[in-house]
Amino acid sequence: NVFPNPVKKDFSGDIVVSGLKNNTNVKITDVAGNIVFETYSLGGTATWNGKNFDGRNVSTGVYLFLCIDDTFNKSVVKKVLIYN
Repeated sequence: NVFPNPVKKDFSGDIVVSGLKNNTNVKITDVAGNIVFETYSLGGTATWNGKNFDGRNVSTGVYLFLCIDDTFNKSVVKKVLIYN
């Protein structure tokens, strides 16, 4: 699960992906495939503050969470819409 979804302009907090295995690699990309952030889940949950590697808010659009567990046995893709 990804929440909140959609992420509205006035939202302040983290975007959360839950239901993952511990230490799952999560790459966040725009729809063009550009990686804007990367993190790992901790205890089955990964968080993202909606900012890119440079610390700036990402643009309005759809973002993909590419989640791959640490043994490369399972993967999942989730989407989130961000209004900025």
